[in-house]
Amino acid sequence: MNTLMIMILISAMASGSILLLVFGIVQMRRLPVLNDRLNRYLGDERPITDIFHEIELKQPFSDRVIMPLLRRLARLFIWMWPETRLRASQQLLLMADVRRMSTVEFLGLRLLCGLGMLGIGIGYSYLAGFTFSFVSVMIHGVVAICGFSLPKFWITRRITRRQQEITNALPDALDMLTITIEAGLSFESSLQEVMSRWDNDLSQEFARVLRDIGMGQNRRTALNGLGERTGVPDILSFVAALNQADELGVSIGRVLKSQSEDMRVRRRQRAHEKANQAPVKIMFPLVFLIFPAIFAVILGPAVPQLLAFGK
Repeated sequence: MNTLMIMILISAMASGSILLLVFGIVQMRRLPVLNDRLNRYLGDERPITDIFHEIELKQPFSDRVIMPLLRRLARLFIWMWPETRLRASQQLLLMADVRRMSTVEFLGLRLLCGLGMLGIGIGYSYLAGFTFSFVSVMIHGVVAICGFSLPKFWITRRITRRQQEITNALPDALDMLTITIEAGLSFESSLQEVMSRWDNDLSQEFARVLRDIGMGQNRRTALNGLGERTGVPDILSFVAALNQADELGVSIGRVLKSQSEDMRVRRRQRAHEKANQAPVKIMFPLVFLIFPAIFAVILGPAVPQLLAFGK
């Protein structure tokens, strides 16, 4: 039985060696053909490996080193990451307008930050001479979780700032769209006018809508993509109104005019809301920063007299 197993193993190894040898010979024959073809099209007498090396060196350091490292790190743990969490991360990247990073790379960045914070915590504990205990393990776990959550916190902050900028720029953009459409331009030409006059996140999203329409998508699908990418309630209302007007055959200029008035009322209401929140927000610095300093200045000279009176 042992002899039979040894013979089977030797036969399998010999077959694998023959297959690898054949594969290597095929690749060696294919590579010169590929090199000749690429040299013919590129018109360069240098070896193709030098050309590829030069093209690779022209790429940024992040594309050559950091992103491949993040992808390899993420592939080690992506099997244990739920599909719903991956879709949620993809939606966050889409809303934050982070186009140079995929979902896998974002997961690798989170893992790298978590492992980095864990390594810093372990190194600090070793240098400080802390003993190994259950409390120290829990503290290191909390530090790793905080490092894992840092990229998501950065993405969330970026989404909030982007949505705020889009919300503030939307009423003026709607006024421009209303004026240009009433002047006789089409909806796409009106978006082009907005893009030519402003350079912000909203104009970039309008440019993406025009690019999607130019690539063959209908207006409804392109506008729905605009709502999904931004996640702004005012944009969703604007998209819903345009789609409804397109279905019912209502004039777009009239819809845009009503939407513009509605957006300005909403912006005024948000300004009043923030103004009403100011007294509540100013209470914390008053109580914890300003009042203690005032009490120290007013009651400070009387403290020695009170101490002397007590003696």
